[in-house]
Order: sequence, then structure tokens, then C-alpha cells
Amino acid sequence: MSPVPSISISESNGLSFLNVNNEFASAKISLFGGHVLSFVPALDGKDRLWVSPHAYLNGERPIRGGIPICWPWFANDHGKEAGELPPHGFLRTQVWQLTESSEDESGTTLALTPSFTRAEGFEHDCNVVLRVHVGARLRVALETENTGVAPFSFNTALHTYFHVDHIKHTELVGITGEYKDKLDDWAVKPTPVPYTIDAETDRIHLSAVKQATISVDSTEFTDVISEGNDSLVVWNPWQGAASISDMDPFGYKHMLCVESSVTKGLKLEPGEKFELAQIIVPK
Repeated sequence: MSPVPSISISESNGLSFLNVNNEFASAKISLFGGHVLSFVPALDGKDRLWVSPHAYLNGERPIRGGIPICWPWFANDHGKEAGELPPHGFLRTQVWQLTESSEDESGTTLALTPSFTRAEGFEHDCNVVLRVHVGARLRVALETENTGVAPFSFNTALHTYFHVDHIKHTELVGITGEYKDKLDDWAVKPTPVPYTIDAETDRIHLSAVKQATISVDSTEFTDVISEGNDSLVVWNPWQGAASISDMDPFGYKHMLCVESSVTKGLKLEPGEKFELAQIIVPK
């Protein structure tokens, strides 16, 4: 389909990208992975998303940074041995198609669909649509519809990498309750106050946090609003970034993942739809 005037298409290294530019913001979306790579609000001209300078932008691997889509499982929670199936599912390595686009007084809206939704580890009938609205705020929503005759369960996440000027000057505000610590044999711990990052961090917050704020130097703020989530994941590899092939050894200093997630398993009956959304609000 022909996109609306605020959307242009570019190509690089065999990948196609959708470039959105309107009076409110600019954004870039890779059709490989249905992957939002940048969101630059006109408010201050600062990209709220982080992409690794060593990310594979040629289709060989999932893209490190931006907003990867995890579906129909999170991490290696697919019921088989780790490594038998791709981590975070199989949507983030597919080529997606732009199926709808529109623009109005609030910004530009796009709808994208993946090439397929059935693969090893998930053989159910369903439709998946990614809806992205680029305006003064960025709304990214993943809709799953059960089009079959039997219920199925799945997990999903919007694995967002936020850009921060420096992780040591960053604080998360608004997250409460307990979390499971992947780095400590899944021990359940209380959320720290103040919530700062000073070491490798991999946590699944067990409450459905609907709004958190990323504060940098107590002067720059970004609200992270979640809809449909049952948990919130916070991740930073710290010095472990040096062992990740598509990350700079010091990249951890400038990123923080805050992921709107469904990690407890969601059952979808025939005919039902479910939407997981994350809204990024610059302040």
C-alpha cells in the first residue's frame, strides 16, 4: 500500500525502513522485526530510544535496541530446553508489512503485520497486528487475536531500550512491590527505594505497574505507561555488555530496558483479542 505523506520508505543493507516525520516527532521503524528504532519528539529533539552502535541491521540477527517484540513467549519460557527455540519468540526476525497508515491532528498511525504467526513452539491460529502512533507521545501496541477454535496461552513483551545520558545518573520512579531477581536464582525481593542501577540488573516486577518514570539527573523525565501488562521487566547488562557481541562494552552506560510485559501466561479464548501497549511520554 502507499503510505500517507508523513511516511517515507528507505532501504539499507537489504532492509526496508519506514521514516515518520510530522510536526510532533520523527520515528524510524524497521520492517525487519516490526521494530521501532527511534522516537525523537519535537519537544526537545532527543531520541528516547537507544540502539546499539554494533546492532545487526542487515537481517542476520534480531536488532539490539529500540523496541524488540517478544511473542509468543518471553526469554526462553517456551517449555523446551534453552537454545531449542529462539529467545523471545519468532516475530522479531520476520519481515513485516505495512497494512494501514493514516494521519490526523494528533500524529501518524501505522499498522504492520508479520509474515506468519505459526511456527515450532506455537502452532495456533491467530492474527497479530502492531499499531504504532507517532505524535507528541509514542504509542506502540501489539494486538493478538485468536482466530482458531481452541484456546491458547502465550507471553509477550515490548522490550524497550531507553536512551539515558548516563545510567549512574538515572532513577526509576513509580515502581513498587516485589520482583523476581533472575541473577539471584529468581529470589523474590522488594523494589529498592530510591530505584537506581549500579550493577547488572535483570528483574521481573510482579505487579502490573501502569506508570513508571525514567528520571535523569532529576531534570529530564520520560513517563512509561503500560496497558495490558501483568509485569514490568527492568534490565541492564552492566559490564556484562562486553560479552554481548552486538553491544559496545560501555553501551550499558547509556541504556536502560523498561519492558511492558506479560510473563505469567495469558489465555486467549477463540474470538478474543488482547492488546499489550506501551506509551512513551516525553516531559
